[in-house]
Amino acid sequence: MDDGALIHEVGQTLWGSAWQGPMAKALQQREDTITDWARGRKPVPEEIWKELREVARLHGLRIADLGQQMVTAYDAAVVRAAESRRR
Repeated sequence: MDDGALIHEVGQTLWGSAWQGPMAKALQQREDTITDWARGRKPVPEEIWKELREVARLHGLRIADLGQQMVTAYDAAVVRAAESRRR
């Protein structure tokens, strides 16, 4: 996968279809720079890959935290449903 395709895939995965603005903000880059990378007009610098890897890691940690919160919310919903059936 070339830089443009990978930066696009990472952007879509982390931020959805309107990913270029959030990526630019996260990496403290201009949005047109992100566009140049995504379209293959410029290669992605090595330090950006390192920064983007850290951004992705932090997103993963946030998602893991949300996963645990959803398990807790599910457990509470099961208890509420069981209690309402007993009434």
